[in-house]
Amino acid sequence: MLEARVALVREWIEEATTYIHEQLDSAIEIQHKSNRKDLVTNVDKAVELLFRQKIKENFPKDRYIGEEKMGETPNNLDGGVWIVDPIDGTANFVLQQNHFAIMVAYYEDGLGKLGVVYDVMQDDYFEAIAGQGIKRNGRVFKPKYTDKTLHESLIAVNGGMAMTNAHKVQDLIQESMGLRIYGSAGIEIIALLKGEIAAYVSPRLQPWDIAAGQVLADEVGIKVTQFTGAPLDLMHRNKVVAAYPSAYSRMIGNLKAEN
Repeated sequence: MLEARVALVREWIEEATTYIHEQLDSAIEIQHKSNRKDLVTNVDKAVELLFRQKIKENFPKDRYIGEEKMGETPNNLDGGVWIVDPIDGTANFVLQQNHFAIMVAYYEDGLGKLGVVYDVMQDDYFEAIAGQGIKRNGRVFKPKYTDKTLHESLIAVNGGMAMTNAHKVQDLIQESMGLRIYGSAGIEIIALLKGEIAAYVSPRLQPWDIAAGQVLADEVGIKVTQFTGAPLDLMHRNKVVAAYPSAYSRMIGNLKAEN
C-alpha cells in the first residue's frame, strides 16, 4: 500500500509541477495572510486543491492537513493523515521563481510512513518510505555523511532568529563555518540530506513545513526535535532543530536557553 501511495504522489507532483511551470510567465495573484511578508498565491491554492482532490478520490478515508486550509482540518493524527505544503517558500516563488519545494507526507496514527520533498526548479526529488531508506530522483540515495560537527560545517538558521540572537543562536553561528538562509524548509532539508549544512534551526515551523522532512531525516539518522529536545507536535507550530548527531548535541543546550 505504501509503494502505491508513493507512486501516486509522484504522479500528482508531476501534474502540479507542470501547472506551476505554466504559471511562471503568467500574472500570479498574490494575497497576504498574517502580515505583508506572509504570502499566498492562486498557484498555492490551486496546487493544494489538486492534492486534496487526488487524496479524496484515491483514499476517501484519509484526512488532510494543508497550509492553505482549503477544507476540513483534523484535530488529531488518528488513522491515515496527509500533511502537505503545496509551495514551501512562497516568497521565493513570487520574488525569485526559484528555491521553493513541494512537500508531501503521509502519517498513520501519528507515525511518519512516507515523505517527499521536491525542489521544483532544480527537478530534485527526494522520497522515503519509513524503514526503506531514501530515493533521489528514482535511485537509492546514500548520504555523503553520517555525521557532521558544528565547527567544521555551515548551518542554516531562520533570518529573524539570527538577527535577534534568540536562544543564543549567534554563538552557534560564530562556532560554525558560516550561516546560510534558504527561505524554504524543504530546501533546507534537502541541503541537510546532501550534507551541505550540518543543521537547520527555525523557531516557527508548522506541521506542513516539517512533516515530510522528518520522515526523510529519520531514514538517515538526522535528529529532528523541538528546541526542548521533545519530539515534534505535528498538530501545532514548533520550534525545530534538525541536525546531524554531533551538531545537534552541541546546539541543543543553546536552543533550550530562553532569552
